[in-house]
Amino acid sequence: MHRSLLRLGAGLALAALPPTAFAESTIKRYMFSTQKAEDVDTELGKMKVKLSEEWKAPARGQPKRITGVGSSGFQTSFLVEQAGGGFHVYAERRRPQHPTAPLPYVTQEVVFDTPDPEVSPVGTLSYPAAGGPFPGVVLLAGTGPHDRDGGMSLHKTLAVLADHLTRQGFAVLRYDKRGVGLTGGRRHPDSTTDDYAADALAAVRFLKIQPNIRASRIGIVGHSEGGIIASMVAAQAPADVRFIVMLGGTGLPGIDIKSLQDAAARRAEGMDESLVLLNRSQERELFEIAASDRTRLEALVAMRAATLALPAATRTALEIPPEGIPDEAFEALLTPWFRRFLSLDPRQYLKRVACPVLALGGEKDLQVPPAENLKEIGRALASRSPQSVVRQLPGLNHSFQTARTGKASEYFLIEETVAPSALAFMSTWMKKVVGNE
Repeated sequence: MHRSLLRLGAGLALAALPPTAFAESTIKRYMFSTQKAEDVDTELGKMKVKLSEEWKAPARGQPKRITGVGSSGFQTSFLVEQAGGGFHVYAERRRPQHPTAPLPYVTQEVVFDTPDPEVSPVGTLSYPAAGGPFPGVVLLAGTGPHDRDGGMSLHKTLAVLADHLTRQGFAVLRYDKRGVGLTGGRRHPDSTTDDYAADALAAVRFLKIQPNIRASRIGIVGHSEGGIIASMVAAQAPADVRFIVMLGGTGLPGIDIKSLQDAAARRAEGMDESLVLLNRSQERELFEIAASDRTRLEALVAMRAATLALPAATRTALEIPPEGIPDEAFEALLTPWFRRFLSLDPRQYLKRVACPVLALGGEKDLQVPPAENLKEIGRALASRSPQSVVRQLPGLNHSFQTARTGKASEYFLIEETVAPSALAFMSTWMKKVVGNE
């Protein structure tokens, strides 16, 4: 379980982590030599990193390019980025789908109000250069402190989605989440899914009153936790939402999602099935404590007691040290976001959604396993719109990239940001629903 607790604070998706969390090595020294090659462990194996110029520490937010040479002579570019007390090193990757200027559509920065006076999200509205009025879309990122581009694993997922949908005739609004970029407020994990849902509804209503927008044809496209939020908004304000798209969204309570997610990740890592099940059982007890109405201190004490009470053989199998698990590991389970997520059941919202729903899941999604989640989404939507579609897409991971394993560590290595097949499936369905096709 100590192993498992290293992943407990990750939330719904590892995709929520900032790019530097996927770094292969953290360098504590501040100087390199152009003459001497330094050993750096990377996802491509141990490489010799040698600078092409005299080392100057990169300014925060301005990565510096270096070159790595593998034992076989293979070379690749790396970026060094200032982070904390040292520097993160990560392999540079092509991102051919990222939109680049000149763009064949209009973009403008916008700001809108929410019920929280401290939160006025800042974002980008894009729309075709000619024609209109246009159907509108609000894009919602998954778990974590995402900006309007939805940056994860050096991919700008929301920017790619916005680019595709704008080219398909939609006006698209995406924005920096609370506490991120230019938006104020408490950032993840100190804000909850309910907070993000309030912001999303405000975004829909802001888009609704913009010129050249078809106010009766506004939908929401949400990835991962963003899919849950889309269903919450559609259930709360049916008159404002024409459709929702859930990309890797969940159909099970958060406590079940976390159990499935962590078990799938451990199996992908090759963990013995008996250990997978043992981890899952003991981890579940901690989740139930976190999801309870105990105070933070009461929950922390209960978690500590639960692990110390485990039989010696179990503690050994789960690699729990004699002194127990550090409180810092338990604290990750007791953030406002995580406690709310564990108790949140998306089915209670999906059953109330009257508009058409497109729910897509990637076959190789290890974060939100498609078999269990798509089935529950389909059941919840069974008595609603006949235009709703629930579909599993072959070969895609949680980020809807064409993947080999589906592991989160692979996201960064894949050049593709979103599979063209997924983009086409989504936009074709959306155009039919809003009457553009």
